[in-house]
Amino acid sequence: MGVTYRPLRPRRGLRSHAAVIRQQRPWRVWVLVVALLLVGGALAAWMYEMGRRAGKPAVESFTDGSEKIAQLQQQLVDVTGERDRLRATANTAGAELQMARAAQERLAQQLKTAEADVGQLKEDLGFFESLLPATGDTSGIHVRSFRVALDEAQPRAVHYRLLAMQGGSKAFVEQPDFMGELQFTISAVRDGKPLTLTLPQPGDPPLPKVRLTHYQRIEGDLMVPQGAEVRAVMVRIVQNGQVRATQSATP
Repeated sequence: MGVTYRPLRPRRGLRSHAAVIRQQRPWRVWVLVVALLLVGGALAAWMYEMGRRAGKPAVESFTDGSEKIAQLQQQLVDVTGERDRLRATANTAGAELQMARAAQERLAQQLKTAEADVGQLKEDLGFFESLLPATGDTSGIHVRSFRVALDEAQPRAVHYRLLAMQGGSKAFVEQPDFMGELQFTISAVRDGKPLTLTLPQPGDPPLPKVRLTHYQRIEGDLMVPQGAEVRAVMVRIVQNGQVRATQSATP
């Protein structure tokens, strides 16, 4: 047996009305809002005042800092100027010191040159004195102005100088050429014992030859053993094994 459904139809007598909900705000809420606004305003005013008071020392501190910076900058300028002045003074003093040293070196060199000139003049004076005619029979070969000196640069060397002459009082008269040789005898002390050396010895370098008509200036170096203290030197002019002239000198 079937079931039959019948659609429902709205009743014509009923009408639907829109529902309106009204929210009511009680007076406590309004009081709370007003209180919050008042507290917020007071807090804002307090913060503004505190900020204003705090800003004033900051401005003063900034001003003081600027003044200190300016003072430090001025001090830096002063110190820099003083440094430059002292540096200029030091440079001037250094330049003057260098000039003084250079002048001292020049004077020392001039003094050394003058001493050498004086020594040369003394030798020349002795040379010319030796050329003066001597009294008595002085014909033949003679040794004049014989000098020896120790060489500081070469401790084992003895430097000698001599003037060999022929003729004596007849030095400016025509003379035959003379040819001879030099021989030296050195008296020394070594290790507390006397030592005698005759130069040249076999194997030694040859000594200067004597070749003259009127006069001849001869100089050279003699080598001595290590540690020997030279006391005297004797020179001889030998011709054909015969001693023609002799002279001694001490350092």
